[in-house]
Amino acid sequence: MTTVFISGLGLIGSSLARIIKQGDTDVTVLGADPNDDTSQFLLAQGVIDDCTTFAEGSVQADVIILAGPVSVITTQLAELATLSLKSSVLVTDVGSTKRQVMAAAKLVQDKGIAFMGGHPMAGSHETGGRAGRANLFDGAVYFIVNGTQRLEQRQLFQRLLAPAQLRWVTIDADEHDRLVSQISHVPHVLAATLINTAADELKNDPVGLKAAAGGFKSTTRIAASDPTMWTAIMLSNTEAITSQLDAYITNLTTIKAAIAAGDKTTIHDFFDQAQRTRQHLDHTTEEG
Repeated sequence: MTTVFISGLGLIGSSLARIIKQGDTDVTVLGADPNDDTSQFLLAQGVIDDCTTFAEGSVQADVIILAGPVSVITTQLAELATLSLKSSVLVTDVGSTKRQVMAAAKLVQDKGIAFMGGHPMAGSHETGGRAGRANLFDGAVYFIVNGTQRLEQRQLFQRLLAPAQLRWVTIDADEHDRLVSQISHVPHVLAATLINTAADELKNDPVGLKAAAGGFKSTTRIAASDPTMWTAIMLSNTEAITSQLDAYITNLTTIKAAIAAGDKTTIHDFFDQAQRTRQHLDHTTEEG
């Protein structure tokens, strides 16, 4: 019998629990969350087998999954270093950035505890344990940042999540943070900027955002995500995000100048490149 302890039963943590329960039946899933209503709901639904405290769940576990924000994960890693964990335990996380987590993980690694960094590239604008679902990660990339885990521990973790048919990708912490900034963190900034700017510009218009159609809604959908979580992400990956925002500002300045000058060729090339890249993305996603 394998015991998995998940700390943080929000969208990601509760979805992991659902995936694990969907697969190997010889697994006990323990859960802890600051919101006891969430824990009790998931217990009643059979998503977890028992509610527990962080310390109690940790010392019982063969696999510990830290599924809170990065700021919480780093604090919990310090606490884990003070607990009497199983010598064979694997500690892993799902944090959206990896440099801070991997640095904090040295505390448990120095105690001889295996740690493996992780980040599933999946999510939703919905939040909370009730929004979790077993198919949230289906076919998604799951990044692994190697730490001190043994091969059999990584294989055990991958078997636990086998129902999701994930695409496992090994990456180092610096490369991970640059990549997710470009394809996840900065797009959230842009979506929030689009909707905040439109709301401000149209605040006195009697129709205003009521006229927004599919394109605007699709582009800004992720702006509905949890502001507390995204504040934490901005503060944990500041260097990459600000650098890439500079590149966006430069590109916006270029297309702004082309529009103002009536530069048809530059404007067309701008949209043509975007179209071809987006079509290629759809093609590779379907193949992957």
